[in-house]
Amino acid sequence: MNPYETNQYLNEYLFFHYGDPKEFCPFPFAPRDALNFQRRIVSECLLPLRARRPTRGLDIGCAVGRATFELARAVDHALGIDNSRSFIRAARRIAREHSLKVQVKEEGELYSERSVTLPRHLRDVRVTFRVGDAQDVRSFPRQKFHVVLAINLIDRLRVPARFFANLFAFDSVVPKGQLVIASPYTWMEEYTPRRNWLGGREHLDHFIDSLLRPMFHLVRRRDIPFLIREHRRKYQWCVSEVSTYVRKPD
Repeated sequence: MNPYETNQYLNEYLFFHYGDPKEFCPFPFAPRDALNFQRRIVSECLLPLRARRPTRGLDIGCAVGRATFELARAVDHALGIDNSRSFIRAARRIAREHSLKVQVKEEGELYSERSVTLPRHLRDVRVTFRVGDAQDVRSFPRQKFHVVLAINLIDRLRVPARFFANLFAFDSVVPKGQLVIASPYTWMEEYTPRRNWLGGREHLDHFIDSLLRPMFHLVRRRDIPFLIREHRRKYQWCVSEVSTYVRKPD
């Protein structure tokens, strides 16, 4: 079974995306710069848009949608796509209802019920969510976008090279548009067969740069941490490398 269709993953991701940081990790010594990850990606890694309106954004591998909402503050309309039907249903529901109940693991078989809330400043933005596969040419969007986000996506794809092939095949980013790729590059055969890894086997720095060089140039690269909560006393502290590319003019 796809783990991203389970209630466990759904609740974990909803709490990660929309939970109150004070509830998500209540300890006073917690690394505060590892909270509000999706908001930081958009606010700190996106360049100012100078395109004519209307502008469009794509959040591919959007999970339950927080970065899609954040992106929609920078563009006129944002499309969030994920391969998990349960994630997309939850994203649509929080867009509609603004608040959801989640079951949060505390210890062993003990869970608590919490509420997660879409912040007020994100409730009037224009977003659409739909099911789709970043690797599947049949479900990849045909539109052109001023911003494309791929956050913690590529090392969870079975064939990540297909995602990049689709970007090129459909000319997804408009000239002078932006492509933002974030990943901790945790290559695992559980998700990606070793033969399909784009890194992790040779000591090559910034291997994705060479893939994108024909169409994009790198303008910014930084590290942004995030926390994954397993239960109330166990967290994973992770770091995504966030690269902002700009599409070369035609």
